Amino acid sequence: MSGSDQAEASARSVVAARGRVRAGGACVARAFVERPVRCDLIGARAAVPERNVSPQVAAQYTRAAIANATAPAGRVAHHLPEPGERDAFRFVAFRFVAGTLMDTGAVWAHAHPSAAMLAAYEEDPFPAALRLVFAATLRETLEVLLSGLVARA
Repeated sequence: MSGSDQAEASARSVVAARGRVRAGGACVARAFVERPVRCDLIGARAAVPERNVSPQVAAQYTRAAIANATAPAGRVAHHLPEPGERDAFRFVAFRFVAGTLMDTGAVWAHAHPSAAMLAAYEEDPFPAALRLVFAATLRETLEVLLSGLVARA
């Protein structure tokens, strides 16, 4: 294969990966948008397990979280072949699932402000410009996360 053929094949691969990343970010974000109670629980759980329970319960919770992330990580790895099968699962897919949960909780909390923040948004255009729309912000954040993980793999 000539240098120009390799460059063209590489460019096609990058375009295909970008499409899969966009589709993946949109699909995962849509799944969370359709489950607001789950988003609320994810947002609330971040500060609880590691601080208010015994080390044994925290370890058990972490093992269960890893087990629960294995199936979705496998699905992500299946759709992103670029890093290779082993690295796709270990590096990209599992970190994407973990990052998705962290991002979902953070974006959910910020996209659903308190009554005081809503009042501030009504009164002042400056903070109102910073208001997040959950679906769009989560989709964009997940696309950036997945793009970065694929690029690093």
